[in-house]
Amino acid sequence: MNYHQMRNKELREELKKRKLKGYSSLKKIQMIEYLSTGVHPEKNTIDQMDYHQMRIKELREVLKKRGLKGYSSLKKAQMIEYLSTGIHPLKNAQTPSMIAESQIHDPSSGSIGYSPTLFAKTIEKLPVNQIVSGDCLKIMKDFPDGIFDCCITDPPFNMSKKKGLGWAFSSHVTMEEQWDIFASDDYFQFTVDWITEVLRVLKTNGNLFIFGSFHCIFTIGFILQSLLNRRIISQIVWYKPNAQPNITCRMFTESTEFIIWAVNNESKKAKNWTFNYEIMKAMNNNKQMRNMWEIPLTKRSERQHGKHPSQKPVAVVNRLILAGTNEGDLILDPFSGTGTTAVVAEQHNRRWIMIEKQKEYNQIAQNRLDELSDSLFEDGSNDSRQ
Repeated sequence: MNYHQMRNKELREELKKRKLKGYSSLKKIQMIEYLSTGVHPEKNTIDQMDYHQMRIKELREVLKKRGLKGYSSLKKAQMIEYLSTGIHPLKNAQTPSMIAESQIHDPSSGSIGYSPTLFAKTIEKLPVNQIVSGDCLKIMKDFPDGIFDCCITDPPFNMSKKKGLGWAFSSHVTMEEQWDIFASDDYFQFTVDWITEVLRVLKTNGNLFIFGSFHCIFTIGFILQSLLNRRIISQIVWYKPNAQPNITCRMFTESTEFIIWAVNNESKKAKNWTFNYEIMKAMNNNKQMRNMWEIPLTKRSERQHGKHPSQKPVAVVNRLILAGTNEGDLILDPFSGTGTTAVVAEQHNRRWIMIEKQKEYNQIAQNRLDELSDSLFEDGSNDSRQ
């Protein structure tokens, strides 16, 4: 049983089932420790050390002193679990943070490539907290139904130009990518296909947040409402006060993007979607959060490992994750780019699976996650609400 994938409520039920007492005030990591050892973490007479009060460096020294190995890449909570149980927390897990299609062997064809047998049809075998490199349409087909609590994604907008004016002379990051160019009919069918797969793997009450510009947002909305019978409960307008200017001078300067928030429309259970109203209110000076968000373009510090032409600011994704998910929820991003969704999910104790076809972006995402892991080691924290 993987306690780290369980929610607080499920952990309490497991503690109750085992007739372990005094857990009502415990934090998640303490409940995991209690279940793993059978010893109450606040009444531990076997080991007087309070691991939760120790710094990362001190935990590593204790692990070294006890002769326990393979702890250099572990997070603080995992090191505490290792010290408490003596069992490596990743011993039975897939340890790579990134899985590439080229590493997967398909026995039926005798060739190297994507294999539909890569992931078993159980959540325990899925690449949780990992980046999968490849085509999301192929990869998602092997995921079981109804496993994700939320999907946050920024799909191709089909706005790149085959010819015309560009910004090559400018410092602005612009969209001139081959993967963003489709014929109109092809783009429509591609959008139907990937949204259909996402809806299949979402839970009945799961949230779906899709970024888009005027180039594609109306197509996405039509597909969701008219073809796939989904309910759009909100459209968020992201206003960019520092948007790049319009070089043609023949139209208004485009300063907004949109985020469609869609949910299931087919059952009573679907109406029980997650919306953390109080958290949003607290983030907005104790006033109701509106659907117009003024947030500047991605900061330079968020692009230090490499640039993506449509990289979303941490601040935007931060609001979506805090609004539409709870701690321990599993988040999907089938077009993960440079990994902003994963970075924010890590900061807020959400589980995630990222899929990205462009290998260069996967490496940038991995570098960002490695940097985040190092920073969490330093301060022992993984909660950075904005």
